[in-house]
Amino acid sequence: MTKLLDCTTRDGGYASNWEFNDSDILKHIEFLNQNGISYYEIGYRNYYDTDNKGRFYRCMPQMLKPFYEQKGNLKIGVMTDTTRYNQKDFPGKAQDYIDFVRVAVHPDKIPEALDIAEVLYNKNYMIFIQLMDVTNIEADGYLHLYMWNKKDIPESLYFADSYSRLLPSDVPKYYNKLKILGYDKISFHAHNDTGHAIENTLAAVNLGAYSVDVTKDGTGRNGGNVDFSRIKQLLV
Repeated sequence: MTKLLDCTTRDGGYASNWEFNDSDILKHIEFLNQNGISYYEIGYRNYYDTDNKGRFYRCMPQMLKPFYEQKGNLKIGVMTDTTRYNQKDFPGKAQDYIDFVRVAVHPDKIPEALDIAEVLYNKNYMIFIQLMDVTNIEADGYLHLYMWNKKDIPESLYFADSYSRLLPSDVPKYYNKLKILGYDKISFHAHNDTGHAIENTLAAVNLGAYSVDVTKDGTGRNGGNVDFSRIKQLLV
C-alpha cells in the first residue's frame, strides 16, 4: 500500500516564513500518528540564504530534539538540495534528531545529488531523492540515473511536478521511465496550481507508488499540495 509523507511545515513554510510554535508542531505530530502517516518532512536544512527565515528553514539538530522525542511511529526528516547543502550541517544519524533526508535536485544537478545521497547514506540517514521539474530532465540526466550503481541507497526516488505541468495521463510516462532505469520504489510529489494534484497523485498510487506527499488542508507553495483529508477519503 502506498505510504504517505506529510510536508505541511516544509512546503507550508512558504506561507509562514518557516516559523511555527512548538505546541503546533507537537499537535501536528500527534495528528499524523493518529492518521497513519509514515513520514513527516518537518522543514528544510539549508546552509545559506537563511536571512529573515524561521527556524524550520534551517532545522538544526538540537532544535529538533523535542519533536523527535515525541515522534511516535513517524519517521521525521528534512529536505536539502544541491545548491544549499553543506555536509557539515549533517553530523550523522547518531548525533542528529532526524531519520531521513530528502535531497531535491534540479535537472542539471543530478550527478551532484547522487554524490550527496551517498555521503548522507554513509552517515546512516534514510535517503529520498526528489527529481524536481521532471518535465525538463534531459537524456544525460536519465543516463546518470541509469548508470548509478548505488540504486539501493534511496528509500525511494521521487519525481515532482514542481510547476504543475503534468496531467494525470502524463504521470505513467515518468513513472515507467524511472522503472525502466532500474528504480523499484518510485514516489510522487504534486503541486496544485492547475487543480490536478489529486488526480495526478491518484494516478501515481494506481501505478504502485511507494509514497506520495500530502499536507494538512493542502497548504504549500503557490497552488498548494495534496489535501490529506481529501486523498484519505479517496484511498479508503
